[in-house]
Amino acid sequence: MSASEILDKMLSAMPESYQKTIGFPTYDLLAAVSLRMEGTDEAIDEAKQQLDPENLHDSALDRYIYPRSGLERKAATFAHGSLTVTGTGTVGQGTLFESGGGVQYYATETVAIEGEGTVPVTCTVDGTAGNLPAHSVTQMPVSVQGIASCDNPEPIGGGYAEESDSEYYARYLVVLRTPATSGNVYHYAQWALEVAGVGHVKVFPRVQGANTVDVVIADNAGQPASPALVKSVQDFIDPDSEGAGRGQAPIGAQCFVTAATGKAITVSCTVSKSDTVTEDILTSGIKESVAAYLAGTVFTQDYISYAQIGAAIMDTPGVIDYAGLKVSGGIVNIAIAERECPVLGEVTITYG
Repeated sequence: MSASEILDKMLSAMPESYQKTIGFPTYDLLAAVSLRMEGTDEAIDEAKQQLDPENLHDSALDRYIYPRSGLERKAATFAHGSLTVTGTGTVGQGTLFESGGGVQYYATETVAIEGEGTVPVTCTVDGTAGNLPAHSVTQMPVSVQGIASCDNPEPIGGGYAEESDSEYYARYLVVLRTPATSGNVYHYAQWALEVAGVGHVKVFPRVQGANTVDVVIADNAGQPASPALVKSVQDFIDPDSEGAGRGQAPIGAQCFVTAATGKAITVSCTVSKSDTVTEDILTSGIKESVAAYLAGTVFTQDYISYAQIGAAIMDTPGVIDYAGLKVSGGIVNIAIAERECPVLGEVTITYG
């Protein structure tokens, strides 16, 4: 409420026996008070907003969730892997290597190279930027005497962005709505979600016999979890699936962690587009929209909706209309098995 609105309300509440025009004490005193109350009103409104966690962001959301649940926001992680280095010399700890795109990695230990050797490396920046395919890291920004070449024979991975506000809040709601206790199904799901990079979990009790639990996971992007992520979750819950109580799972409970099986969903259609966007940009936007829809269905529904794929296309900025939509070659919903997660396959967009 503005100062003038507050002043009008206070003047209206004063008896008519008082002179309430400008210049008289009643008006002047209340005008001064209204100016002060305007700021107080705004502060009260802001405080009320802070009571709803959906209005909170960053550290304010952390301060709301952590004291109430003990849940901490998952920190960003650094991508890591190994390089094959050739030559004769010593690669010191901290030596830099680089991809063609300028992403840098440093050696995590000193390695003597005699002809060929393996150097463990970690990305210099956290998040997903360091996740690169095989044969991407082939440069050294600073040469090392005797070292001829470097290459990563396997993909470099394990880098995950800090848990977003929406992801953190969603995990908090899971804790509130599905109380975890004594190693129940919800407990296994929460344990898996505590590991950086895990975005989706499904738990299957007693599939492999009494006192066994299967935990199937997908990553933050709704993709099948990498072997490294599967191992991280396995080690956290029940190392080596021994049921020895060396992880979060209780003694005697064997847990088997696996990645969801990806099921490719192909999309093809003809699109009428706006003149304000190029075909390449619009195709990328359509892919992002459809991929976002697919990720939102992981472990929450057992089919991919043909209609929702169409809606995702229409919601893409620049799309006027579409025709001839085929999803995985057909015009019907696509069934998803309980251990599968949908992943975007080939997308064919023609413009007309």
